[in-house]
Amino acid sequence: MRLIERVRHRYRRRDDAGFTLIELLITVIIMGAIAAGVAGVLISYLKFSVDTQSRMTESLDVQFAASYWQRDVASIGVRTYDSGSKSFPLAQSVDVTPACTMPTGTRVVTLAWSEYDPLVLDSTVVGPTVTVSYVAKPDGTAFDLVRVRCTGSTIDSSIEVAHSLNAVPTRACDISCTGTGSNVPAIVELSLSILDPDGNGGAAYSATLTGERRQT
Repeated sequence: MRLIERVRHRYRRRDDAGFTLIELLITVIIMGAIAAGVAGVLISYLKFSVDTQSRMTESLDVQFAASYWQRDVASIGVRTYDSGSKSFPLAQSVDVTPACTMPTGTRVVTLAWSEYDPLVLDSTVVGPTVTVSYVAKPDGTAFDLVRVRCTGSTIDSSIEVAHSLNAVPTRACDISCTGTGSNVPAIVELSLSILDPDGNGGAAYSATLTGERRQT
């Protein structure tokens, strides 16, 4: 019995002694390796999340601008009345000069069409001209894209459709943008280059908005 008590006492003393230095060093090394691996995964995840979020922000701006752009281009078609042929030929409908006052900035393009009043019964009366201008408005080192809709000289609405553009957008037409009659452009494009407003992400998000005229 005394021998058993001695053995128990010896093991109890060993348990109370805690970790040895070698065991502690091995534990620290293992925990460091695990922490380094977890930190690498976490950093990669956070970087991926930030980049993804910045791309989503830029993409939403493009989608918002595209919804307006496609509708505006589909509407273009300024009409005049030709009494000789009793017809309504198309006048210049792209890059026209708006009659209303524009905000400070670079006017990229102005689209136009004639709007008819259903209460006017005289078929020879051409309705007022509606213009929609896209203006690159300076905002620090970037630009905001502003859409200004006017009926004649009256501003109907003004709204920012895209933010943090790193350059003034450019427009392009399938034929001469200033054409008349059958030469009024059928397709008009607007090219944008957008950066995340919080400065996240790398290169700018570039997109080309395309619209097609409905009137013939």
